[in-house]
Amino acid sequence: MNVWIVTGSPLNLKTSLQKARWGVNKRLKNSWEKVFKGDLLLFYVTSPVCGIVGVASVEGKAEENNILWHDEAVVGRAIYPYRIIFKPLFILDEEKWETDKIVVKDLNVSVRAGLNSLRNPETVEKLLDRVRKSWGIKV
Repeated sequence: MNVWIVTGSPLNLKTSLQKARWGVNKRLKNSWEKVFKGDLLLFYVTSPVCGIVGVASVEGKAEENNILWHDEAVVGRAIYPYRIIFKPLFILDEEKWETDKIVVKDLNVSVRAGLNSLRNPETVEKLLDRVRKSWGIKV
């Protein structure tokens, strides 16, 4: 099982949670190809939240050209056609994103791309331990 941090704006994350899909662009296709069923996704919301607000299990992948996210609607085409289909395991209520998020700044993990692999086993364990302790869930 691999663990991934998926990074997006609050608006795009809300849409992803409604559709149970995360999408990436062509630049991240190589990373997308390394995602497999059973992997974990940790949802990192950008400013103003700047933290992890949920966790999901990967159910599958698909290439899709339908428009899902607001920025896709603006340009009239799919920007993120490489989709990850997921099952939420725990998602904070939106009103608790700021207060109950999991901070990762001290762990030196990348949250810049829309799909970030966590490769260091110690970092993965620290992060999953925070998820368990903060939200009381088993991952």
